Amino acid sequence: METPQASQSFRSPVVDMIWSHGTLCEEVYNLLLEENRILRGAGELEKSGVLDKKRMLLSALDNSLQQMRQAARATTVAKTPALKSVATKAQRVLLKAMLLDKENEQLLLKHALSSSSGEVQIIPKPTAKQVKKRYENQN
Repeated sequence: METPQASQSFRSPVVDMIWSHGTLCEEVYNLLLEENRILRGAGELEKSGVLDKKRMLLSALDNSLQQMRQAARATTVAKTPALKSVATKAQRVLLKAMLLDKENEQLLLKHALSSSSGEVQIIPKPTAKQVKKRYENQN
């Protein structure tokens, strides 16, 4: 994330913390873009190392969130234009990452279904008569 212009003259620790978190969110988004390219191509995530990178970034995100929660409990934060700007940018990147992650999940599911052995068998919905007969046999 770009350094906010308003915070260059007065940088509060909270603005720096959110700016760092936004930068981390951008790293997550870029990794999800890489994952998306792989899934649209060959679909071999294991060889690319994306999963290991995701685990590392997840740990870093957890730490960042924990620090922000502690800071929020410890102090009252003044809502400055710099804080609003940095928070809005971080939110936008995070929302883009969440949408892309949803798309990646769908691609993973598609790859899993296409690479499963054999055909996918669709089981028809039972009729009311079949259900009644099954319950009668149980008693």
